Amino acid sequence: MPELSILKINDIFWSFQGEGLRSGFPSIFLRLAGCSLKCPFCDTKDSWDNGRDMPVNEIITAISTHRKKYPHSQVVITGGEPLEQDLSELVDTLNKKNFFIAIETNGLHFQELAIDWWTVSPKDAADYSIHEGVLKKIDEIKLIVNKNLTLDVIKRIRAIAEGVPIFLQPDGYDKDRYNHTFLLFQRCQAEGIKEIRTGTQLHKVYNVI
Repeated sequence: MPELSILKINDIFWSFQGEGLRSGFPSIFLRLAGCSLKCPFCDTKDSWDNGRDMPVNEIITAISTHRKKYPHSQVVITGGEPLEQDLSELVDTLNKKNFFIAIETNGLHFQELAIDWWTVSPKDAADYSIHEGVLKKIDEIKLIVNKNLTLDVIKRIRAIAEGVPIFLQPDGYDKDRYNHTFLLFQRCQAEGIKEIRTGTQLHKVYNVI
């Protein structure tokens, strides 16, 4: 009998997607543990080191339990950094069960997976690098607005990911950060950079996870 894949999981929970083009969609979040970047502005620091080993069949059972209660939910694979673990068996099984699968990744790693929606958030800690394989899959890009995100960085990313919507999202939620994000957005518009949008975390507005 083949050995089941085991993944290190931080949490499995239901909520709604709070970011990007699919904001508001009911979602079952599969938060994987572990991330090599450990960005200082990360809002899920608990996922860096805190995780438990779970076989894929137990993960699928937990996800299916949520779907019974909330039948129109997508699955969002996030982290941590999910692509630092082998997701092939998990994704194959979810596809067989007809889930819509989204993933949120920093873009440094790539696996050839049948995932429906790719959200990529390249980070300053990795000089905003995006793996060539990921570039062929991206549906949207999320850029965290901090002191390291410049107009030149945005232009560089725009050049390698033409036509993909780029969301500018502040690294915190106060007046100064919103103002800084808006001014960067304004500069992008003045420069004629296409498909630049402002972003936020809708789940924080609603005060839910």
